[in-house]
Amino acid sequence: MPALAQKNSEATRALAAQEDILEKELKEIQKVLLAMQEQQKKQLELILAIAKSGKLFEEKRKLCREKDTVEACKSTEEEKQMEVHQSQPLGSARGSNKA
Repeated sequence: MPALAQKNSEATRALAAQEDILEKELKEIQKVLLAMQEQQKKQLELILAIAKSGKLFEEKRKLCREKDTVEACKSTEEEKQMEVHQSQPLGSARGSNKA
């Protein structure tokens, strides 16, 4: 019996030592996983910031294009009005010559 008790005691000590080792490894793995999670969070924040910046840039470009289109339309309208105003005196002068 004493031999069996000694074997049990040795097995218990070996299991306790193994438990300590496994707990330490588990803590290290948890630290690594937490660090990876933090890194992923930072990467996601960076990706979102870049996407937001790109979206703002695209919106600004779109607004500029729309503004350019409006300006071009205004410019074209002003040119048409100038042509109408310039052609009216000529037209009325022609009309008075014919009459």
